[in-house]
Amino acid sequence: MDDGAQGSIDFDELMDQYFGKIFNVIYRLMGDYEEARDLTQDTFIQAYKALPYFRGESKVYTWLYRIAVNRCKNRLKQMQRRGEMVTESLDQPLETEDGELQREVADWSYSPEVLLERRELQRLVQREIGRLPHDFKEVVVLRDLQGLTYKEISEVLHISVEAVKSRLFRARSLLRERLRPYLEGFEGPWLERG
Repeated sequence: MDDGAQGSIDFDELMDQYFGKIFNVIYRLMGDYEEARDLTQDTFIQAYKALPYFRGESKVYTWLYRIAVNRCKNRLKQMQRRGEMVTESLDQPLETEDGELQREVADWSYSPEVLLERRELQRLVQREIGRLPHDFKEVVVLRDLQGLTYKEISEVLHISVEAVKSRLFRARSLLRERLRPYLEGFEGPWLERG
């Protein structure tokens, strides 16, 4: 896919390439599977409607991330106005028509003990990311979980690169402080990230 030329963007290809990534960002920002499903669909509907007006001033995925983040912000504001703000823990099972599903990904590269410790730490980190102020949560999700560059995050959020770095530093410091009591009890090679 040509990421910069407006006339050559195929919407089906756009959906195939970015649907999972956009859903993941929204899910991490919202913490609710159903809400993420709806907002992901809304993001692509908005992108489809706006596609003829896309001028190629940014990359397509940066443009999509911006739409997704803005949809999340708008939904959070709407929920706050209506008093609907319900925080759902990412470590809670997902309710489906067929029963409950656990929200975890198996990692076969570690022994059962290390795997258990890693899952517990991941659960704690996800919980604390979910508790961050929204501005901090956005930069952590986009940088640390989605791998966007500072420049790309700056384009998505319409803030300076310096503001991205500042928010990321403050968010990581807050996470480190909140997780300090838990990290002291964990051991394993996955903690050694010099």
